[in-house]
Amino acid sequence: MIDAMPHHNDAFLPDLCRVNVALSVILVTELVVIVYVLSLGSLAAFNWEALSLLSLYAQWIALLSVVGLCQMRGFLNRQPPRRAAMLAYGWVMVAALFTNTGAQWIYSGRNFVGWSGAWLLRDLCIAAVLAGIALRYLFMHQRWQNEQRAKSAAQIDALNARIRPHFLFNSMNTIASLIGYAPEAAERAVEDLSALFRASLSHSDELVEWQREKAVCEAYLRIEQQRLGERLQVEWLDTAVPDNFRLPPLSLQPLVENAIYHGIEMIPGGGELRVHTAVSADMLEISVSNPLPASTGNNPRRTHGMALNNIRERLSAIYGDRENSSASLSLREEDHQYYARLLLPLV
Repeated sequence: MIDAMPHHNDAFLPDLCRVNVALSVILVTELVVIVYVLSLGSLAAFNWEALSLLSLYAQWIALLSVVGLCQMRGFLNRQPPRRAAMLAYGWVMVAALFTNTGAQWIYSGRNFVGWSGAWLLRDLCIAAVLAGIALRYLFMHQRWQNEQRAKSAAQIDALNARIRPHFLFNSMNTIASLIGYAPEAAERAVEDLSALFRASLSHSDELVEWQREKAVCEAYLRIEQQRLGERLQVEWLDTAVPDNFRLPPLSLQPLVENAIYHGIEMIPGGGELRVHTAVSADMLEISVSNPLPASTGNNPRRTHGMALNNIRERLSAIYGDRENSSASLSLREEDHQYYARLLLPLV
């Protein structure tokens, strides 16, 4: 009935415990009942009594099946696909058998004197066909979702693994220059660089705590501070960030790196990098600003937007399937300052 799944660790069925799934099952079941009642006669002689009784009967089968599969989902997902399919199919048939037996008992005046084997056999055949179609659809839908999640995770990891070669070279040169006269500072720089690489190579499909992302930025800034010295000044104003706020990993650090690479590093006297936060409705605004060089017309660095496109693509991959999500990254120049504005949902 159902093909083998590509990976046994993938979920066999979607989460049937969700309210929207239950409502969808109720709606589809009712539509099937309406079509069946319409087939019994002309529209003018539409049997409302049959509709109400059959609706009650069919909804019992559908809801018992959904509740049972919801409770067994964890167990089914640990089974080989073929066995899981047989168990799920069998439970639907048990729900149909139980509902039919109860309906005949009530219809016969709370006894089994008029019990009909033909009625039971007919309903089991109908349930068998509909269960096969429904489970096949649910399985294929879940497999498609598993594949989409796998592709999304691979895409995010690929995007997250992009590291600017210039930063690595500059960092290594800085460490090499420190070894001779400041070995302790060189050791701290190596530790900071290691922390950056760990963050870059870690799984990026899950949100991380704000303090963890901030720590990555601070590690990067300490390395750049060794290279730029007093030319680099930093101001953090992040008191507006809630304690439990989480964001995509390496979504802030590239903005900080851009501010130094495209702005402060190109100004002879350096400048101040500011990271400010503010809460608006159910969104958190993170603003990274830096002064602009006096002349930017012939700056070849400003033609590359890989890091910014990287962030936008990861925001789309992580928040794209969330309802009413307005996560975004916007850029603007104002009064010789460059602003990168990251807008993220609080929940």
